[in-house]
Amino acid sequence: MGWLTRWRVWCAVWSALSREVREHVGTDHLGNKYHYVAEYKNWRGQTIREKRIVETTNRREVDYEAGDIPTEWETGNKIVIVSSN
Repeated sequence: MGWLTRWRVWCAVWSALSREVREHVGTDHLGNKYHYVAEYKNWRGQTIREKRIVETTNRREVDYEAGDIPTEWETGNKIVIVSSN
């Protein structure tokens, strides 16, 4: 096994173990998916704040305007908009 193959295996294992766990909360009538990531500690012991993630269907982040994301979803937490295009 060459060094490149070992490196790829190491990267695959590392990314699988260090991923944050997303909980699917729901989907709206436009097909946007809403996820919640609870507060957790990473491998370095740092506390990572909770996040709420919106995975869009057919829009880019710049296409969103005020009111497109439900108000109850924007309650003071960090929101990340991910485009699935």
